[in-house]
Amino acid sequence: MQTEFGSLDLVAAKWVLGRIPSEALPRIASDLLEAGPDTPTLRRLAGELRPTFGESGPLFEEIFGELGVAVPDMSRAGLVLAKAYAAQIIDGSLSAYDGARHIWRIQMEVEGLTPELGPFVYWASEWEEAGSPDECRECEAGIRAAAVEFAGTS
Repeated sequence: MQTEFGSLDLVAAKWVLGRIPSEALPRIASDLLEAGPDTPTLRRLAGELRPTFGESGPLFEEIFGELGVAVPDMSRAGLVLAKAYAAQIIDGSLSAYDGARHIWRIQMEVEGLTPELGPFVYWASEWEEAGSPDECRECEAGIRAAAVEFAGTS
């Protein structure tokens, strides 16, 4: 099932990392209703006119349970989101540098992910200090190689 924020696993990861605004919760619930599952909680959240984290957040979390989606811990959520960015780097829907910057942000926000995400941080910082187009291309190649390697891990 897809929503405008991605698959349910990606939505759960973004939720844990605080990357989903409260006003998006009814849209996500509506997307899920259109995709097939139908629960009272989904209907209630889809009908929210002024969603707040205080009221709509618990409903949103209840939906994950109803749909059998495990809500990841911070570390796992960071890896799930980083892999999504790596996939976008690979398929070209996100530039290598922009993708690496997004992954760098995850590495800064989520403790303990430096070993897995370190190559993206390295190449993004090298890109920022590059003095020529050739150096930028070398950094982009390094980012793409890191993305391919990272996307292949579980």
